[in-house]
Amino acid sequence: MQAITDFEEFDRQYTYHGNDLGAVIDGDVTRFKVWSPYSYCVFINIYADGEGQNLVETLPMQKIENGVWYIQLNRNFDGYFYTYTFEYDMKRFETIDVYAKACGINGIRGAIVDFSDTNPVGWETHSRPVCNNAVDAVIYETHVRDFSIDASSGIDKEYRGKFLAFCQKGTKCESEYTCLSHLKELGITHVQLLPVFDFCTIDEAHPERKEYNWGYDPKNFNCLEGSYSTDPYDPKCRIREFKRLVMSLHEAGIGVIMDVVYNHTYHTLESPFQIAQPGYYHRTKMGHFTNGSGCGNETASEHKMMQKYIVDSVAFWAKEYKLDGFRFDLMGLIDIETVNLIRDKLNEIDPRILMYGEGWTGGESALNSTRLAYKFNSYDFGRVGLFNDNLRDAVKGSAFDALNRGYVSGNYYETNSVKRGLVGSVPHPQINGNNEGCWAFEPSQAINYVEAHDNLTLWDKLAVSAQDFTESQRLDMDKLSAAITLLSQGVPFIQLGQDFLRTKPRLFASGEVPESPAGAYEWDSYNKPDFTNSIKWDRKYEYRHIFRYYKALIRLRQEHSLFRLTSKSEIAGKITFPDSGDLNVIIERLSDATETLFLVINPYTQEHTVRIGGKFHILFNKDGKSQGTELVDFVPVPSICAMVLKQI
Repeated sequence: MQAITDFEEFDRQYTYHGNDLGAVIDGDVTRFKVWSPYSYCVFINIYADGEGQNLVETLPMQKIENGVWYIQLNRNFDGYFYTYTFEYDMKRFETIDVYAKACGINGIRGAIVDFSDTNPVGWETHSRPVCNNAVDAVIYETHVRDFSIDASSGIDKEYRGKFLAFCQKGTKCESEYTCLSHLKELGITHVQLLPVFDFCTIDEAHPERKEYNWGYDPKNFNCLEGSYSTDPYDPKCRIREFKRLVMSLHEAGIGVIMDVVYNHTYHTLESPFQIAQPGYYHRTKMGHFTNGSGCGNETASEHKMMQKYIVDSVAFWAKEYKLDGFRFDLMGLIDIETVNLIRDKLNEIDPRILMYGEGWTGGESALNSTRLAYKFNSYDFGRVGLFNDNLRDAVKGSAFDALNRGYVSGNYYETNSVKRGLVGSVPHPQINGNNEGCWAFEPSQAINYVEAHDNLTLWDKLAVSAQDFTESQRLDMDKLSAAITLLSQGVPFIQLGQDFLRTKPRLFASGEVPESPAGAYEWDSYNKPDFTNSIKWDRKYEYRHIFRYYKALIRLRQEHSLFRLTSKSEIAGKITFPDSGDLNVIIERLSDATETLFLVINPYTQEHTVRIGGKFHILFNKDGKSQGTELVDFVPVPSICAMVLKQI
């Protein structure tokens, strides 16, 4: 088969601009279009089911413009399944359509679906919650299975680990709310779901095996994962149930963010992309797949039809499922032009849809780093958020060194980095040095966090790195980490269960013991069992005082716009850092025409008194509560603590 030697010329000749690739039902006819410029011929295969020997017919397709193959069938094939067969060099290869928007069991065949028949009652008229600026969001990350699979969730057994668990109200563990009611009680604005598109490593036909994966192993980007539905054999079931999840969260005032993984495909030579047009959709060097993802390949977003695919896919999810945001895995592998085109497309749909991602790669990319959406190129795509790993590591210590300590656990060399994070990682006249941490175009670009699905949880990290402190002191470190995250300028992000000290214990065989303190916990739990990953809701009851602290922090942020400034000019004009008398004790003054607040942070294990001229009352103390006591000039700040004072 002919190899592509000049991709720019290939794109000029073959780029297709239509919006009708895939299977389209139009009344009593069904049309199919697929892009495959170098195929000798292409066939459409119609099946009665998503698997098995039930071929209905195979028909040749006609080659039309720009390398597109087309066929119209004079029948409404809603409920049937299909694949394409591509012929190269007298060999034929059958695969699913990369543009399939639904699929059968285990994603083997695309499903032909009338999407108007998948809408729950009320779907057409319900609307997204309003989030006028990204800094108004409080993002809460969860995995669909983790959310409810444990019996402590209180979810009906048939819905545990499924989309429908997000629709059940009033569930409790002991006296504490769980699942949907917990989300509402905590006060977060958005739920970010780990991948819900169809991924490879779960056998949907055998739920009894209790297989687990985070989902960063993409199979069909535009189809939903069947293991999260109550009937993975029925393509419409997973669609309806996911729409019910979205509508349920929307009715609770919570937006839904989808974690997307366009940077690589699970398969390489066997990938439907590679079969449809070999050597095009992935980056290669000297004929070999390059591995910027660390997963065996990386997609070539700079090629126009891969770029188009990503933009089309995001638009489909945003419009068909009324999603409120997208989190991009390894966004550093996507070229800057494509990232900006995605943002443009989302703005056409609804400019309030959130978009952010990881500003790094998983390995060396074949594309020059100046063209990639790396964090150090952030000003070239300033409308798109990036995870703030500078603040993460400054607060708790390096995510990649379990023993490394951060500001909250005694590493005071990180004080300046914490101050940089407090102002949203934008320039500030009082913060010098630490230029690496000054990367954000606007505060809305900084996604501030100390815990996500990757690496040790915050509580496990503290258990290892701060093991010589008391448990009471580690509890204070956790609370201080949360206060810095939720009161920094930018967009706060927390993981489900972080608010009640989530832990990911390693499952050991009988008699086995960890080789080190860090060995007791899972650092990379992407395929570990429910024992490790599931949310144990009884911890919320056990650590309900920690939950109430997080809840109070979220309410404080939402009630005071000074913690949600929208521009770097506002930050420069409304935030100053008075002298605390100690380089490691931070005083942040936030002031506008309506109020003046002081955030005071004491990282020491002893109480520290600071002098602030004037009269104050405590808006937020070490326990997350307000105190009416009037203070004058001097403020005693308890150990390992953040306090918020209001000038009176």
